[in-house]
Amino acid sequence: MEDERNPSDVRFGQALMRARKRAGIQQAVLARHLTCTPGHVSHIENGRRKLDESKVADLDEFLEAKGRLVRTYEEVYQPEHVDWIGEFRQMQADAEMIREYQNSLVPGTIQHPEYAAATIAAGAPWLSHIEAKERLKERMGWSKEVLRDGGPQYHVVLDDITVMRPIGPNQLMVKQITKIIELAETGRIMVQLHGWDQHPHAGLDGPFSLLTSSAAPDLVHVESVYRGQNTDDLKDVRRFMMLFSRLQATARSPLESVKVLKEMREKYGQP
Repeated sequence: MEDERNPSDVRFGQALMRARKRAGIQQAVLARHLTCTPGHVSHIENGRRKLDESKVADLDEFLEAKGRLVRTYEEVYQPEHVDWIGEFRQMQADAEMIREYQNSLVPGTIQHPEYAAATIAAGAPWLSHIEAKERLKERMGWSKEVLRDGGPQYHVVLDDITVMRPIGPNQLMVKQITKIIELAETGRIMVQLHGWDQHPHAGLDGPFSLLTSSAAPDLVHVESVYRGQNTDDLKDVRRFMMLFSRLQATARSPLESVKVLKEMREKYGQP
């Protein structure tokens, strides 16, 4: 017999169950708070009933979920209204460790302003000059916040293509690579380059980030063309941790990566 449950109800129900268990609260206690029966709570957690939207914020506060339930509800029921970029940036700034893999572009966190401007212009040609400048300002502000003194530890694995393929004039690439080298040599970030000819390649499905914080569960953010998706589902997070570990294992060492970056910078610096 086919499962007739709504996938959105199932996903939110799982998130609710995880939040309840983290808080050490029994279904009966939660039912009293919601003024319903334990059976109804069970149905919500099993994805057979939908929680009334008016109760989500109160429930998030009751379970001390730090906004995770509210965000999940919006993601599964109102995805068109979710500011996933802004949400993800805030979570990055609040994290204690960021582990990121990128297979096409230098991550926004470590982009040089000229590189960032070029990617914005190429990826969103419909933006007006003023809108593009505002987006650049936001990106640079977010970068400064993440890379601040005392900010998150940042470990990034970059596919070779991120520096091998120029996205603008050679001098622009020189500036971008120089910024990565400086951040790596000062110890602010750890960078590893993944050789394009290395295999097996654990990053073929695209970029992702893992965020770790003592104040919240580990979280994975997976990017797509139009939208990102965040999840703290333990099984999914562990799978992406395994992918990142494999990428680390097959990538160059941090010292060798900086050496290759310097070679690439010299190549771009040639007439």
